[in-house]
Amino acid sequence: MSVTLRIGVDVDDVLTESLPGYLEAFRRYFSHEVKVEDAAWEIFRRYPEIPDAQMWAFFAELEATDFLGTRPVYPAAVDAVRALAMDGHRLVVVTGRLLIHRDHTRRLLDKAGIVDLFEDLVHRDGEAAAEFKPRVVRERRLDLLIEDELHVAAATAGVPAPVLLFDRPWNRGELPPGITRVQNWDDILRLVKAMAAVRSADQKTTDGADSCAREEDSLNRRDQGYGKDPAGA
Repeated sequence: MSVTLRIGVDVDDVLTESLPGYLEAFRRYFSHEVKVEDAAWEIFRRYPEIPDAQMWAFFAELEATDFLGTRPVYPAAVDAVRALAMDGHRLVVVTGRLLIHRDHTRRLLDKAGIVDLFEDLVHRDGEAAAEFKPRVVRERRLDLLIEDELHVAAATAGVPAPVLLFDRPWNRGELPPGITRVQNWDDILRLVKAMAAVRSADQKTTDGADSCAREEDSLNRRDQGYGKDPAGA
């Protein structure tokens, strides 16, 4: 029987379609066209001419329309999360969303019927995502992270911890060691199954080695007289 894994799962553009919608909202509000392959959540760094007041007004509009709480959840993600949970894997949301948006995430996943399949919904509190996610992976001893941002994946792979990176237009490029590019949730399920099988085989090998060591120790103790029947001494 395969062992179970502790798996960190990102939200935006892993469980839900988010960044393309964010870019469309940005285009409508500011009349700036941003190609999806050049996209990033911290998009205002590219437009220093936009006043802070307009930036915050844009964020306020997103909040008023419940943008983060109404992102469309990928049907394949729902099915896969249920399959992973059914196989006994321990799932934790590890998202770059801010802590103040935790309720948005909870409502989103609750509506999709999968919020109770996650042990926790871990959000960052102002920490850079490339520092936050590797720290969570280390502290929670996660076996795997499912992610879509390349710089975050690279930082997490350096923990070291394996990362499955969803192929997106904004994360194309050469992958560092420890990162595997995936096309869909079927790839995820296949790779998790393979990883769990390898862990199970390694565990059996370790258990077998421990058993041999215990048997050898027992034989040594008998050779030294420690295993004699007191009645026959």
